[in-house]
Amino acid sequence: MTIAIAAILIATVVGLLIYMFKQKPATTAQQLIQLGRYEEAVQAAANDPLHRAEALKLLGRFEEAIDAYRQSDDPAAREGVALSLAHLNRNLDEAQKLMEEQITLFPQIQEFQALGLAYILLRAGKRDEAMRIFRDNVELLETRFRDDYTDPDPLLAETLFMYAELSGDASLRAKAAAWAPGSVWAGARASRPQSPGVPPGDSRPIAQ
Repeated sequence: MTIAIAAILIATVVGLLIYMFKQKPATTAQQLIQLGRYEEAVQAAANDPLHRAEALKLLGRFEEAIDAYRQSDDPAAREGVALSLAHLNRNLDEAQKLMEEQITLFPQIQEFQALGLAYILLRAGKRDEAMRIFRDNVELLETRFRDDYTDPDPLLAETLFMYAELSGDASLRAKAAAWAPGSVWAGARASRPQSPGVPPGDSRPIAQ
């Protein structure tokens, strides 16, 4: 009787392990993004619109990213739509409204959202307002990158790029490229001109 019970338990455990390994994907979309395999991440995220949108944005496919963000019920999707519109330089009033709503609803990481809002305003030609918001939050952003976000992360490369646009610090474009190789932010280092009217040294750079 004891041997029979033990055999049943072993068979059950083995069966569960086999089932679990079959169900578990080799890599998730988020893991693929971290590995810099953005095209594969788009495919892997067929049922994950948020990470599909993030992968598409890393590829510079902003129109498709907006469509994917709008299919997601994640609170971060609103911010994704706003920034994608800003990168396209389109519907900037809508982008500003979406980002302002995001700041009101989720103030916990307001410095990042404020950076996004400042970038949107800069794209809209509202430089004075953009720089005021940027300067009000630059110290918190520096602290974040110095103390909390020190490991290279493709999902933070966009933040570095926006920081570079507002600060005029070209080294941050290089850092964004290093954090997300093969992404739109890597190409932006060489191809995207510095934002007009934002002189280098207008604010302090992120701690390297």
